[in-house]
Amino acid sequence: MQVSFKTLIAAAAVALSATACSTDTTKTTEQTPEGATTTTTTSVEPSADMNAAGDKMDAAGNKMEAKMDAAGNKIEATANEAGAKMDAAGEKMGAKMDAAGDKMSANAAEAKADTKDALNKAGNRMDAMGDAAAKSARETKANMKQSMNN
Repeated sequence: MQVSFKTLIAAAAVALSATACSTDTTKTTEQTPEGATTTTTTSVEPSADMNAAGDKMDAAGNKMEAKMDAAGNKIEATANEAGAKMDAAGEKMGAKMDAAGDKMSANAAEAKADTKDALNKAGNRMDAMGDAAAKSARETKANMKQSMNN
């Protein structure tokens, strides 16, 4: 994550405003020659200029916070939109894969039926050829017998 120079300055200003706008209090304890103790408390209030500077820093900090919130919301919205697009693409791909699987199953069933038909036709041809060969052999045998008898 990149942090701009302006952001760092604004953060420093907010931190300074929190410390610059407070009252500075100093306590001093002294002992008199008679043995009595005297405590002196000195409070220094920040000047009006310091208060104004603090207010400006607070305003800048609030403005920066609002911008950061807006940027975060924009990033979140963009991520949600991208997620929705990815979900839709996944559903679309799933539907295509299901359709391809159904088509493959239909093609396999058709190929199985075609193969079975082709094998049956080949078997029928072989039976017919075998019958023709047997008929030819019988006729040849009969012809040979007849020619021997003649």
